[in-house]
Amino acid sequence: MALISAAAVAVVVVVAVVLGQVVARRELMREIDESLSDRVAAIGRFPDNDRIGDLISRDPGRNRRFGPESIFGRADTGFDALFFQYVDEAGRTIAPDQPLVLPIADLDTAVARGTHPAVLRTVSVEDERLRMITAPVPGGAIQVARSLQEVDDTLAGVTGTLTIAGGLGVLLAGLLGLVVARSALRPVDRLTETVEHVAETKELAARIDVVRDDEVGRLARSFNAMLEALEQSRVQQQRLVRDAGHELRTPLTALRTNIELLARADSLPADQRRELLDAATFELRELSDLTAELVDLAADPDAVTEVTETVRLDELVERVVDRFRRRTGRVIDLTSEPATVSARSSWLERAVGNLIDNAHKWSPDGASIAVTVAGGRVTVSDRGPGVDAADKERVFDRFYRAPGARTTTGSGLGLAIVKKVVEEHGGSVFVADRAGGGAEVGFELPIAGA
Repeated sequence: MALISAAAVAVVVVVAVVLGQVVARRELMREIDESLSDRVAAIGRFPDNDRIGDLISRDPGRNRRFGPESIFGRADTGFDALFFQYVDEAGRTIAPDQPLVLPIADLDTAVARGTHPAVLRTVSVEDERLRMITAPVPGGAIQVARSLQEVDDTLAGVTGTLTIAGGLGVLLAGLLGLVVARSALRPVDRLTETVEHVAETKELAARIDVVRDDEVGRLARSFNAMLEALEQSRVQQQRLVRDAGHELRTPLTALRTNIELLARADSLPADQRRELLDAATFELRELSDLTAELVDLAADPDAVTEVTETVRLDELVERVVDRFRRRTGRVIDLTSEPATVSARSSWLERAVGNLIDNAHKWSPDGASIAVTVAGGRVTVSDRGPGVDAADKERVFDRFYRAPGARTTTGSGLGLAIVKKVVEEHGGSVFVADRAGGGAEVGFELPIAGA
């Protein structure tokens, strides 16, 4: 940034110097040209100007009124010196006593003959640059010239001044650019230090103090949000691994015990061996269900190949209800109205199935389950003991099991999977007490196109 600032100022300085020279030269040359034109006009107003050539040629030394000093009130040396000479139609020149002899060209002869208007041009005489005008007068033309030395010196001074000022400007711009860059990038340095610290220590709780609202501040806030998400993800991962290990340990231990007993079961009665086999089969089933639920819970939604499509929620729930009626033999009352949502069908079926399975587990034998679909809201009601107020906030947590549920089968992941599926579809879950006893558990999804 410092180099770019200095380079930008350098470009501006170069442009300013060039433009300054062009403008200054144009203005100075315009003033000189106007001065030369005024001097020619003064000669035109001089008495006896129709005999100026004869007078100058007769006695240039005594006829001082025709010299540059008497006519123009100027000296004959330095920048104020005005040099002039007379040119007749034949191209012959007559000049007073002066240090320089002005050059004659075909164009000057044409002016003297009256075939060309006055001419202004720059000439060089003895290594000195002059600005010269050739203007017609009676009987010929008059040439008046003045030196450009002071113009060149003035332009050189202007260029030098602009160059020095520009150089100081470039230096100042570079220093200011460096200061501004370091000030602006200081939060980036802190961000870099935080990233390096996190990479080295794996400490995701580190945060960056945000005190600004510009792009760097937005970057810092985004990085803090990323760290917070990573920290929550790691906490959830650690809890999932810890809880999964705890939940897997029980069926694995029971399964190993039963298998060890079966390995030494040659002397056991047939009924005891059957009992051990049934217990091992049950533990295997529990272990398989738990593993499947863990896989579903840990799955990345973005990695699922099933696309989101428009789904009739009432028809999907009806399919799941029919399946559970056949599987469990329990009476399930369904009340629904047409509703359309955007969802992954298999995921949504799993969520509805988990709700019905949870109600089946808690309902007494012979009691019916009520399922209601109204808009995007699905409610499953059971006639079980209900949910304590202290447990309502946690029933959708992973592996959470209320004190009264710890003696029942299950992993505590069913409702957690429901919550994950519903939230992935932009919905929300709920739990409430059912009138007359029991619990109402369900979810609500946005209606498609609403």
